[in-house]
Amino acid sequence: MWAYKTKKYLGRQIGKYCVEAPAGQGRYGLCFIARSDQGKKVILKKFKPGLLKKNSEKNAFEAVILSRLNDKRIPELLGVLNEKGFYGFVLELKNGSTVRDMLFRNKHEFSSEEIFNIGTRLISIIKYIHENGVVHRDISISNVLIDKGDVYLIDFGLARFADHNRYPYNLDFSYLGDFLIYLLYSSFKTKEKNKKLTWYMELSLSAKQQLFLKRLLGLELVYENIYDIEADFIEDFKVV
Repeated sequence: MWAYKTKKYLGRQIGKYCVEAPAGQGRYGLCFIARSDQGKKVILKKFKPGLLKKNSEKNAFEAVILSRLNDKRIPELLGVLNEKGFYGFVLELKNGSTVRDMLFRNKHEFSSEEIFNIGTRLISIIKYIHENGVVHRDISISNVLIDKGDVYLIDFGLARFADHNRYPYNLDFSYLGDFLIYLLYSSFKTKEKNKKLTWYMELSLSAKQQLFLKRLLGLELVYENIYDIEADFIEDFKVV
């Protein structure tokens, strides 16, 4: 189904952009790599027609939020397309591989040094968006790109302006915890999976690292802000 949905757009001219390749599929639509008439590669994010009608107001959040953020670690919103049945956004193309691809396609095992560097950079991005009043709500291995040590956070489709009721900042904390656990499990070695063991029993973690991750996941007293998270992560995961 995915191949059928994307194939019909390949080589198609959408405004001043020529669609070259599929780039992924999300909850709200399809993403393509395209090239402008000036040769610049971009991402075209096409919304699904049904979801577009149903969630027209929600779709606007991504454009408004991206237009207010200005950081090289986040894709820039370059424009909006609405022609020939194709409604969506034009986004800056960030180079790199998703952590999901690195884990499951390339079988990459993240070292302690890599986990520290990626975690530090990702937390810095979260700190930036929180300081600008935004909660991402989908910080996952599919939405974090790695490119030669650089880290990018993409897909702001679920992002919202934070408040203290429906969209508090701590919504991002549990996502960060899940993300870090994926990295930690990449180098986990065992002959037989014991389904009775929890992640903090299986993984080789210090007491401070366990507590840090439990607080992110809401299993212990939840962190109040990203600044405390940053300080504890640097202290608990630094490589000696």
